[in-house]
Amino acid sequence: MATQTVEEKLQYQPESVEGKAILITGGTTGIGRATALLLVSRGAQVLIFGRHEPELNAALEEIKGVGGGEIFGLTADTKNPDDVRRIFKEVDRRLEGLDILVNNAALGAGSILDSEESEWEEVVQTNLLGYMRFSKKAIERMKQKGEGHIVNIGSMSAKVRESGSDVYVATKSGIEGFTDSLAKLANKEGIRMSLIEPGLVGTDMTTDQVPKEGQPDKQQSLEMMKAGDIAECVLYCITQPKRVNVSLVQIKPTQQII
Repeated sequence: MATQTVEEKLQYQPESVEGKAILITGGTTGIGRATALLLVSRGAQVLIFGRHEPELNAALEEIKGVGGGEIFGLTADTKNPDDVRRIFKEVDRRLEGLDILVNNAALGAGSILDSEESEWEEVVQTNLLGYMRFSKKAIERMKQKGEGHIVNIGSMSAKVRESGSDVYVATKSGIEGFTDSLAKLANKEGIRMSLIEPGLVGTDMTTDQVPKEGQPDKQQSLEMMKAGDIAECVLYCITQPKRVNVSLVQIKPTQQII
């Protein structure tokens, strides 16, 4: 008689991302780029975009080298409605539908007291309204399949609420409520929603807190995570069995006191 594996005993069968159609917003740098690299290496069909062509080209060159699935990309801005429509035309053409959306595109921001209203509007348009726009269009496509998964990358700033970051905190707190509320409707359509809230991660966005050259030391001292750590967290969320919805993950460096 064949011996059962532990997975068989536990009746646990993770999902595969092989062949899955995945859209990652802000996928040319940082967490988005690391996530695209990991998912393509596992056989996924991934479309990324960012605002700057040099970063896009560098990301595509790196990711194409890992083999596995396929990577597609374009330059676009989540704030521009025409760009949003163009992105989803590419989703329909290149990916022939959508299984997974990773909402990741975001801008850093400080306080209303040291910035202009036009700057707040840009951040809110990107960090919050962008997530809303992409979630709506993703759900329209996922409903046709009767399943799908949306992963929103938030921030532990929503919990910490640091002084001098009120604009950024407002958007990340908004993502918390948005994800929690929308999931109550999306789940009824077979669509899962996950919110990942990282602490300090070494990316271009955090160079104002820790300069690029100092980030390796912070990671070595367990005070900062790498973008790949969050990519692995995304993979965990989207590969759980369909009966499981990982609704919230808060993930921080071991030595970051929050």
